[in-house]
Amino acid sequence: MATTAGPGTRSRAGSHSAVRHVALIVESAMAPRRMMLSGVARYIQEHDPWAVYLNPFGVEQILRQWLSEWDGDGIIAAMKVPVGDVILRRGIPVVDVVGMLTHERVPLVHTNDHSVGRVGAEHLLERGFKHFGFCEYTGWFWSQHRREGFRQALRTQRFDCAVLQMQLPGPGSGGPGQWKQQQRALAEWLQGLPKPVGVMATNDLMGQQILEACNRLPLEVPDQVAVVGADNDEPICRIAWPPLSSVIINDQQRGYQAAAVLDRMMSGERPPTEPVYIEPVGVATRASTDIMAIEEAAIVKALRFIREHAHERISVDDVVDQVPLSRSVLERRFRKVVGRSVNNEIVRLRLNKAIELLSETNLEPKSIARRVGFGSQSYMNTVFEKKLGRTPGSYRRLSRT
Repeated sequence: MATTAGPGTRSRAGSHSAVRHVALIVESAMAPRRMMLSGVARYIQEHDPWAVYLNPFGVEQILRQWLSEWDGDGIIAAMKVPVGDVILRRGIPVVDVVGMLTHERVPLVHTNDHSVGRVGAEHLLERGFKHFGFCEYTGWFWSQHRREGFRQALRTQRFDCAVLQMQLPGPGSGGPGQWKQQQRALAEWLQGLPKPVGVMATNDLMGQQILEACNRLPLEVPDQVAVVGADNDEPICRIAWPPLSSVIINDQQRGYQAAAVLDRMMSGERPPTEPVYIEPVGVATRASTDIMAIEEAAIVKALRFIREHAHERISVDDVVDQVPLSRSVLERRFRKVVGRSVNNEIVRLRLNKAIELLSETNLEPKSIARRVGFGSQSYMNTVFEKKLGRTPGSYRRLSRT
């Protein structure tokens, strides 16, 4: 187990021990940051122990003071303000997990924000929306990248989206005045969008604001406005009304990979020259997007049946049995509305669930193949190689290196 050490201490008085001393400069007020800490903890438990210095509150304010005294081996940094000069002067290995320390010696381990936007767009497209909006925070690269990924995914289906930009609340801001101003801007923007519309918020905090604006107008959620956020911050998603669907950010894996990169650097390896990106693992679907914005009732019924039973090794014939259409008519209408064949939709859902289990669990691939409906590992391997260009095993290794 890791131990907690003060900034000027060693676990053995007067000498360096084999235990590495690592500082986690991570404000843990937000759930994603706490998940990163869980990932770091998992890495430590699986490898040699570290002595960890962690101050979860106000760490940036005391950084200059304690860093000048701290005798350590490495740092994992998640900071909102640029204090990188203090860290870099120490000359010890540093891994950045938020993208603020732009330096060739500081590798970045970060969520693939383009993929976050893509997954959010796919979630709304699956529900049949043809009008879309995206809310982003002005001037934040991660928010911009999420919007870019969202818009790019829509354009592959020949759609685009309206965009609203707002200021990110920070220390000393976000009071009642700013809240009311943002709610007025959101209400005006939402009223002007064609309905029904699928909206993605750049994170769950903004998603909750959007739902609050819908409640005040009022606009029916999800019938008129469906909302998906990002980060899957459970308390925020649950306090929102209706509960907020959200893209699941694999922050535990981000922490784990940050610890792995730092460990290799502390052993003398050069830092990676390219960022290490962690993929999201799907969407936690809640009431804010629990709708099918499709006029054809038979297609809605087919889609719901597929989503509820894809893991049971259903076939196209099983879907045909659920609707009052012939196979040829269903296939034609399904492809027109959804943009994919019935079988491709079944395979896509199985593939997405397999990716989630490969990333989040240690289940054997053959067990995953059975759980998601592929039936055999060889068939799952064929799908992975065709769709992703790699086997399930190589995908798992890539997601954890």
